[in-house]
Amino acid sequence: MRILRFAIRCLITSSLALATTVTLAGEVGVTDNTILIGAFGPITGGATFLGLGGRAGAELAYKEINDAGGVNGRKLKMIFYDDGFSPSQALADVKRLVEQDKVFMINDLSGSNPTLGTIPYLRRAKVPTYVTIASAPPVTHPFNRYLFRGATTETERFGELNAEFMADFLQVKHIAIVSGVEENLKTEADQTIAMLDKWYKMKPVMRVEFKVGDKDFTPQLLKVKESGADFIFVVGQTPEASIIIRQARELGLRQPIQVAPSSVDNALIANLGPDAEGVMGLWGAGAFLDSHNPDMLKFRKAWAKMNPDAPKGRPNLFDVWGYTEVYVIAEALRKAGRDLTRDKFIDALESLHDYRVSEIATPRTFTHWHHIGNLSQTIMIVVAGHWVPLRWDPKRESEVLANYKK
Repeated sequence: MRILRFAIRCLITSSLALATTVTLAGEVGVTDNTILIGAFGPITGGATFLGLGGRAGAELAYKEINDAGGVNGRKLKMIFYDDGFSPSQALADVKRLVEQDKVFMINDLSGSNPTLGTIPYLRRAKVPTYVTIASAPPVTHPFNRYLFRGATTETERFGELNAEFMADFLQVKHIAIVSGVEENLKTEADQTIAMLDKWYKMKPVMRVEFKVGDKDFTPQLLKVKESGADFIFVVGQTPEASIIIRQARELGLRQPIQVAPSSVDNALIANLGPDAEGVMGLWGAGAFLDSHNPDMLKFRKAWAKMNPDAPKGRPNLFDVWGYTEVYVIAEALRKAGRDLTRDKFIDALESLHDYRVSEIATPRTFTHWHHIGNLSQTIMIVVAGHWVPLRWDPKRESEVLANYKK
């Protein structure tokens, strides 16, 4: 009996030692051959162009990276769930990815509303999260070691740029704002109004709102017509912005129109035809989609090969962002080394300075105190059926960038 007890004790000790060895030898979501990355975005619901674009771009990047040998000898594997553009579903998806699927990190490919539903949980879970599209301020304010904002910038930055472009460069005096009630759209309009007041002591002559899925904007546009506005800022996603602009022109509103960054999309031109001429908006990537830039042509060719039956207007901005941000993640994974941990990955992300995948992306820079990777935006304008860059250098850019260090 004594011999039996000794044998059992030895077996338990050996098992515990083995378990400890297995735990210490790897990180959650990491095996000798793979790194498991969780992702979510809207494939159904009111913003499918976000999720479909983000997912397709990411899938292309994963294929290219894995075909080239992966990262430090490991292939990248994505598990993607549809959040239906719902905060509660996004939270359920993230919990499933973290607690059931045991992913190494989260790559958020959704919009601001669903993303906001996940932020408190992700802060508590301490899972590295790279937000590609959502611009809602709570992603990076207050600062959190585990949360990063990649391709998009935050809505406060959009507000700064919008205000300077409208009031200083265009010299408009009477601005009408037509904005959606979604988190990112409402906040961009709010921030633009705040910066117009702070920097130029200007207030919009009026502001009206709409909901995702609305089809008739006549009541709002009649108020714009009565306001005496000399400029219209349409803060919406592409489907609603397209209808608003078409109905505005039908009502005889010929004022210059600026759209939100999410509507700087070839689909807007496809929807509007000649009515798109002169529309302006901020573009947060590098070369535009239909430019002849070699890097963009290479991306479009590879994307079309993977998506031969894509609808008109694709790829869009979110395809580009989904693609480029996987490469940013992969670069940080590479820098973190073969002995990969979540902390080493975060340290590697924070060491990226002016990292640029190619000319289809703007540079990404992170630090240990600043997790907004992209502060660069370009004003685009529709000319002869194409988005082209408008030469404009923000005068306040150095001042604004310095404030982020405070």
